[in-house]
Amino acid sequence: MIMAIQTCPRCFSADDVSMQRLPDGLVRYTCADARQHDGHVYVWELSARQATGTAGTAAEGVTDELLDPLMRCIGAHEPFLEYGIVEYRLSKVRPDLYAAHIREQGHVMLEPSSVTATNSRFSLALVRLRSEGQLVSITGPATGAWSYNGQVSYWARPGAPGRKSLTWEDFCLSEGREPMWTAADRATARGEAA
Repeated sequence: MIMAIQTCPRCFSADDVSMQRLPDGLVRYTCADARQHDGHVYVWELSARQATGTAGTAAEGVTDELLDPLMRCIGAHEPFLEYGIVEYRLSKVRPDLYAAHIREQGHVMLEPSSVTATNSRFSLALVRLRSEGQLVSITGPATGAWSYNGQVSYWARPGAPGRKSLTWEDFCLSEGREPMWTAADRATARGEAA
């Protein structure tokens, strides 16, 4: 998949462009290269749909805001974590960001769809981290709520202990929670208090 980098429509540079998600479903971009804009920064806004491109793709700027939070979801000395663990931790670390992406792209736990935040945003951000050498991944069995996939990705930091892995079901058992999606999971995905 080719990812689009948001470039400034006035100076055609992406080097100094930053993005900010606005609560009304807009994305604000700022080009901070004042030398290119008569001594001023240049600001423009796009709808979330315009910013993400066509269905199923995500502009790189949209996944940028997921990179640091996702890295916080995977500990340095942990085994390979089934994808569901990483997404669940993201929902706890940044519930606002998690719900915003689901609001824009959907989630299979709320409504079955081929294009969801899971496969078009969260996974894409994890793949970007892998391509930058910050994460490594393997494929393994999908468990619990994720078992409809058959196989799923498992994620770790480089230097993870061998090919040891932690499944979603085993994680849920250790947390004392149900391995299927709960009403609280759905409420978090919708941006509601559980």
